[in-house]
Amino acid sequence: MCGVSPRLMRIESTANHRVKGVRRLHRGRERRAAGRTILEGPKLLEAAVDAGVVPVEVYTSERTAAVERAAAAGAAVSDVSPAVLAALSTTVEPQDPVAVVAIPAFAPPNAERTIVLVDVGDPGNMGTLIRSAVALGWRTAVMGGTDPWGPKVLRAAAGAHFAAPLINVESLDAIRDAGLSTVATIVQGGVRPEEVGAGAAVALLIGSEAHGLPAEIVDGSDWKVTIPMPGPAESLNVSIAGAIAMYALGRRE
Repeated sequence: MCGVSPRLMRIESTANHRVKGVRRLHRGRERRAAGRTILEGPKLLEAAVDAGVVPVEVYTSERTAAVERAAAAGAAVSDVSPAVLAALSTTVEPQDPVAVVAIPAFAPPNAERTIVLVDVGDPGNMGTLIRSAVALGWRTAVMGGTDPWGPKVLRAAAGAHFAAPLINVESLDAIRDAGLSTVATIVQGGVRPEEVGAGAAVALLIGSEAHGLPAEIVDGSDWKVTIPMPGPAESLNVSIAGAIAMYALGRRE
């Protein structure tokens, strides 16, 4: 039930125990242990509230509309000094507010088209791929790589995390068991994405920025695709390649 959230005492000191607790969530190990993460800025907070997520805590130096919406949903709101807000933030230029939310449970794979991020290590690329997947009507599965609920990933995804639940897999067996055909992206030697057979839903496999997909994954895939590059560049940024491939594969159905 929604109601008026408690207005807690203003926090002035960065040594406050609650501030220290939030700062621990800057580290992936602490986020996983606590099952919580940090949202920074009004857009991410509003995206969470729009999706029915009630933040555990909200810290702010000014009562904006986003903060009041979170408060009305039941979040505990604390007023803080600018110095405290800077300590809570993970960015050089802090975004007000900073909120703590419980990390939603991962969803199981199913027969809907899915992009699988295999050992994608750059938070910006992962967040952009999650955002592109939501925009293009794809689900996102994560297999290794950076923490999908890290603050940098959340900022790059611009709220897309709350539009569709993420999937976490340790191997592609779960993807195949869900009835998906696997499509590996390779720099050269594959067919065009639009040449992949229509019909069954696919799992598009995207590899790490530095090394691409492991050879055993490529060899075991049902399809191998390459995005044509008539220009002199050797390769595309992984988030750009993923978005183009998702769009092209989506058009073939």
